[in-house]
Amino acid sequence: MIIKKILKRILIILNRLSGYEIIDQNEFSFPSLKNKKFNDLSTLNKKSIVLPLGEVAITRKVKSLRIIVRTNSNIHISDQNKKRIFNSSKVNYIEKSLQSLVISINLFKKKFKDFKINLTIVDQSNDQSVLKKFNEIFLKLDFKVEIVAFDKNEYKHEIKLDYNKDVFGNLSSLLKCFNIAKNNADDVTLFLEDDYLHKESLIEEMIMTYERISSQIKKELLLVPADYPYLYMSERLTNILVGSHRHWQTLDKVLCSFMTSKEIIDLYWDNFLLTCQNHNDPIEKHLNEICKQEICLSPIPSLSIHMANSNSIFGIPPFVDIKNEWLK
Repeated sequence: MIIKKILKRILIILNRLSGYEIIDQNEFSFPSLKNKKFNDLSTLNKKSIVLPLGEVAITRKVKSLRIIVRTNSNIHISDQNKKRIFNSSKVNYIEKSLQSLVISINLFKKKFKDFKINLTIVDQSNDQSVLKKFNEIFLKLDFKVEIVAFDKNEYKHEIKLDYNKDVFGNLSSLLKCFNIAKNNADDVTLFLEDDYLHKESLIEEMIMTYERISSQIKKELLLVPADYPYLYMSERLTNILVGSHRHWQTLDKVLCSFMTSKEIIDLYWDNFLLTCQNHNDPIEKHLNEICKQEICLSPIPSLSIHMANSNSIFGIPPFVDIKNEWLK
């Protein structure tokens, strides 16, 4: 028995030195990977393992992440008169969104303690009670969150719209988020809106999928966190890729919640500016132009839930237990 264990260890060492891992097919275990679970075999910045597809060496290492969330408790649904699913207060949607994000960040940081994450809130609420709720939620993080009290006057002369319309505030806060990402050195930035509920695995899967697919295709990416209904409303050509834990499909359009790299932001900065300077139809018109040149992807099933109206084609994703997620 002792000899068998010694031989097993020698075999594991030899295989790893040769660049291979061992699967014990009798027990479906992974002795060379310290018997990790089958869906947790990858190592950040080093290798991505998805069974039965094998290993992808990570050549595109994600070094840091900035998350930028736009919040506004004064506007229920921008430029619309519709009700959201569950018909709750806007503050409640914001709270649940940020709480789910904090849970996802903490789970990721628990596994990858040295990975750098920055979180910025661009808030238009101008409400001390809302700010107090933010601070209570962020006490659960082990790093300081930057909260920007945003005044749309900052871009009064840059956006060619009626200053008093809700859409002006929407586009001005979006421009603020883009400028923060542009002026910081973070490797990738995740732009989020305040009405999304997030799965616990959001941060881990977004980062590790970015590494895996970017290393395979040798290109930077745009990753959308939600699987929107509009993707299934008409026939279209798409490709299915394997991410770190689920499938991802290629897109030809995005919404304003997405993750991309500093390289993409710098390369297509004019598109980011044009998105905010006029009321385009759709708002993401110039972002969608990027998808004609670069790879844009969304997860199947969804990693985030857009808590819009239940009939919205840009709202709740298919095959997700919305009520269960809401009640967590």
